[in-house]
Amino acid sequence: MRFVWTQELPSTQVWLSDYIRKNDLESICIVATKEQTNGIGSRANTWDKVSCGLYLSCALPIALLPKDLPRQSSSIYFGQILLELFREFHNDLWLKWPNDFYLQDEKIGGLMTQYIKGFVIFGIGLNIFSEEKSSLLTGKMQNNLSQKDSIESISIEILSQIIKKILHFLSFNIVEFALQKNIDTTLHGITCNAFLQNNMTWYEVFSRYKQSFSKNHRFYTHINDDGITHKVSLQDALLQNDGSIVLHDKILYSLR
Repeated sequence: MRFVWTQELPSTQVWLSDYIRKNDLESICIVATKEQTNGIGSRANTWDKVSCGLYLSCALPIALLPKDLPRQSSSIYFGQILLELFREFHNDLWLKWPNDFYLQDEKIGGLMTQYIKGFVIFGIGLNIFSEEKSSLLTGKMQNNLSQKDSIESISIEILSQIIKKILHFLSFNIVEFALQKNIDTTLHGITCNAFLQNNMTWYEVFSRYKQSFSKNHRFYTHINDDGITHKVSLQDALLQNDGSIVLHDKILYSLR
């Protein structure tokens, strides 16, 4: 398993995708950065920089995925798993169909997935702190912080904790690391048991996702119809067992 931490990258998702295309990757690879200068989001949009954010991409061998996972719903699968990690920092987080992290009514992050050369890559962008945009440290949570603690230092600590939780979840037992230093380390003989031994099947993860799906009915999503993107209401969306939705007699998948 390889873990790469840098002070700055244009995009973790682009870096990891290019690396896999040009190299023979054999195991899990995770890349994260303190500052992302040209991040990508859904529908080829850019992901704007914030004061403190989580920018991380992870490549997993497809063989580690649960056998019942519909590939077209991979973003829901990974999104729900990560949501449960993020909720330790704010309980009001939820996953909007198909791949956006919301704090109550405001988007604070997103996730995208790609399949390349026997690997699935999931990339995360999450606003931890921003003065202009919605973020994990926002509103009531900011007001409750002790005056002696700066929001900047607390947001950096949360970023560090989130990265460690993701690494631990993937059975990556890395030693303590400092966010101000670059890291490129490989650990041999460690296997990812998160999706096999812990029985993280699609059915189990999706069952938990379904419990909050009704929150989507107040929102919109974007769909592509013959190359044209449309904004549509999710008010009448019916969630299917493979992660797709039925809307206006059309079956829509979360291909992001």
